Amino acid sequence: MRQRIPKRYTILIACTGRAPITLTVQPLLVLALAAIAASVPITWVGKVVYSYAHKNSVLTETNDELTEQAQDILQQVEVLETKIDDLQERAGISGQSSNQSTRPSSDQSSTKMQPIARSQGGIGTPADAETLLTAAKSQLPSLFQDLQLDVQPALEKTLDREQARPQGIPVKVRGTEISSEFGLRPNPFGGGYEMHAGLDFTAAYGSPVYGTAPGTVVKAGWSAGGYGNHVVVEHGYGYRTLYAHMSALKATVGKKVERNAILGYLGNTGRSSGPHLHYSVYHNDEAVDPKNYLE
Repeated sequence: MRQRIPKRYTILIACTGRAPITLTVQPLLVLALAAIAASVPITWVGKVVYSYAHKNSVLTETNDELTEQAQDILQQVEVLETKIDDLQERAGISGQSSNQSTRPSSDQSSTKMQPIARSQGGIGTPADAETLLTAAKSQLPSLFQDLQLDVQPALEKTLDREQARPQGIPVKVRGTEISSEFGLRPNPFGGGYEMHAGLDFTAAYGSPVYGTAPGTVVKAGWSAGGYGNHVVVEHGYGYRTLYAHMSALKATVGKKVERNAILGYLGNTGRSSGPHLHYSVYHNDEAVDPKNYLE
């Protein structure tokens, strides 16, 4: 026979000299209240544990993202350092800045990554995101100072110097040939040898003559010394070019000209045995072989 849970219990509490106290208790209600009371702390604990676990997961994910960003920044910094080194080499300055005394002091050396060879082993602790970001930030001011105070001015000067360097052929028409080289040559007007301080280009009479570098025209006119109609352009950084024996001039004294600007037209004026252009390049007032400046 199956036992049934009584619907209620009656409890009598007897007291000497007094009427007994009667308490009626319903077992199901007591059990329900006990279950509710037990579930409250369990639910709260579960929520707390879930909250901490969720926050920890978010922090871990955020830390991983920061670490990845820091590593990307450091890689970009390394690329920037390499480019700065290349620019310094091109600009002709050493890797050690002349303004090193004004750079961040050595108290940042603990976080700054130093260029080293590939690791050979040892024991190390993986750097966290904060350390990586600090290392990247510590290098940026020095790199920007390198660029602004050292590399950029030196590179601009180098680019200006390269721009001032004569380059190219002053006569560009088809069939242009070099008829006389730089250096000693037989005198075309008599016996013996003479020093020829340039190159002679033969081409069709009246062919355009182009400047080989930007600069300022300092001479444009007739030369009684044998150059006939000629133009001299000052390019800066010690460079100067001469274009002689032209039939007519387009450039005028004081005019600023660009590379490949037309200065005049090939001719046969002055001490000349036939239509040609005499082209000279001077560096620091000394005639140099223009062949080194044709490309």
